[in-house]
Amino acid sequence: MKRATALIAGAAAAALVLSGCGGSVGTAGVTSFDIAVSNASEPYSIPWLVGKDQGFFAKRGVTIGEIVPGKGGGTTVRNMLSGDLPMADVGFTSVLESSEAGTPLTVVAGATQSVYGLDFYTLDTNTRVQTISDVHKWAYTNPQSVTQALSYILPKVAGATQDIERVSSGGAGEGVALLEAGSVDVAVVPPSVVAKTGKFRVVVSSADHLKKFQQSVITTTPEFAERNPDTVKAVVAGYAEAVDFIRANPAKAAQLYADYIDIDVAAATTIVEKAISYDNWGAGFDAEAIQQAVDAQRLAMNRTDLKFCDLFQKTYLPANVPATLPAECEGTR
Repeated sequence: MKRATALIAGAAAAALVLSGCGGSVGTAGVTSFDIAVSNASEPYSIPWLVGKDQGFFAKRGVTIGEIVPGKGGGTTVRNMLSGDLPMADVGFTSVLESSEAGTPLTVVAGATQSVYGLDFYTLDTNTRVQTISDVHKWAYTNPQSVTQALSYILPKVAGATQDIERVSSGGAGEGVALLEAGSVDVAVVPPSVVAKTGKFRVVVSSADHLKKFQQSVITTTPEFAERNPDTVKAVVAGYAEAVDFIRANPAKAAQLYADYIDIDVAAATTIVEKAISYDNWGAGFDAEAIQQAVDAQRLAMNRTDLKFCDLFQKTYLPANVPATLPAECEGTR
C-alpha cells in the first residue's frame, strides 16, 4: 500500500509540473528539443546517435538536441515530464505503472524489443551463486523499471522457487556497487561495463528465458502528440530509418557509440553486433514483445487486470514497420 501511494503521489506531482512547464512543450509546431533516454550510456542511445549523425531527424524537419539520460524506471518518465522534454525513449513497464497511477502518456512507437543488455551478474569470486536458484538477494535498478519486472518473471519461467528479496539499487552503477560490497547476489551489469572488466560472471542470461520483451518505447503526452502530429511522425520515422542503418552499417554505429561512451571500438562493435542478432531495436509494435512485458509487470504489481491497450497509438507509425498489438487488445480500440 505504501508503494502504491508513493507512486500515485509521484505521478500527481509530475502531472502538476507538466501543467506548469514553460517553453515549447505545450505548443504546436515544436520541431527542436532534447530527448530523455533510459540509461543513455547503454544501447538504447544508439539509434538516437545514428539518427542525429546521419540526419534522419533533421531531413524531416526535427532537431534532436541532447540525449538526456535517465536511470531507468519511473525516473525517465519524470525526466520527461519535469524537464520540459516532450518525448522520451523510456522503459515500457514504467509507462504501464505511471499510467495506472494517473499520469497521461501515449506510446507512439516501439524502441527496444529484446532483453539484450539486461543480464544479471555476480562477482566472479562469488562461488556460492552459480544459477538462478542460488539467488536470494536480487538487485534491480528502480521501481517501475524493466529490471524490477524481470526479477519476477525470470524466476517464474526458470522454475526457481526459493524466497527472493528484491532490492532497488537506484541505478545500474549503484547495482554494481552493491555487488562489489557483497550486499546482493545479482544485479544488472550493463554491456558497457562488462566490456571493460572480467570481474563479473553472468548468472541469469535473460535471453535464455525470454526471446522478446518490450524493454522501452517512444512515448509522449497525449497533448503533445495531438498538437504536434507531424513532429511525432518525423521522430518515429527517423528512428525507424536509424534502425535500418544500424543493421546495414554496424561498424559505423559502433564507432558513434564508442565515441559517445568512451569505450574501445572493438568492444562497441561486439555490443552492436549482439544487439542486432537479438533484433534489439524496432520502431513498430511487436505483439509478442509487448505481451511478455505486460505479463512481467502484472507479476511485479500483483495485478491481473492491468490495462495497456489504450496506451498505443498506431497513427504515428510509418507504413513500413509492424503495427501488431496483443490479442487481448482486439476489439478494445
